[in-house]
Amino acid sequence: MVLSELITEDCILTDIGAEGKLEVLRTFVARFFKAGLVGDAEECLYAIRQREQIESTAIGEGIAIPHGRSDTVRQLAIAFGRSKEGIAFDALDGKPVYLLFMIVSPKDAQAGYLQAVAKIARLLNNKTLRARLLDAETPEDAMQVIRDFDARVAPDIEVETKEGRVIHR
Repeated sequence: MVLSELITEDCILTDIGAEGKLEVLRTFVARFFKAGLVGDAEECLYAIRQREQIESTAIGEGIAIPHGRSDTVRQLAIAFGRSKEGIAFDALDGKPVYLLFMIVSPKDAQAGYLQAVAKIARLLNNKTLRARLLDAETPEDAMQVIRDFDARVAPDIEVETKEGRVIHR
């Protein structure tokens, strides 16, 4: 799996105007719905919010990877967003979030879903790529960073999980 095949420029927001966590989640789900990737936006949003209640997907260092699985999702998909101001997202380190990747998938796509979460965590663990995403002014700029990452990383990577959740390293 390569990330650039799961994200379209229509689902990239390089200047999220959202003011809070819920608004950001709604904005991304609306993009998925508009792209025809989700049949019921409210049901998809519910699945993502349920995952957020378990533990915040804001993993620190200005990064959040909200994700969820739902029967209303037609195929594994990713959205990317950048906030210039930062968003309060209940981050583990208490700091605002500037980079967000949202992942949605059908309930039966467990392997691909875990691969997507792990790959995004690996991309964001690279300080150079993270800085390039922070500087991305257009969806094309962000896609180029993702393509560059895809070119450097094997299509499938080993995923470490605990209680069904990806462990970010």
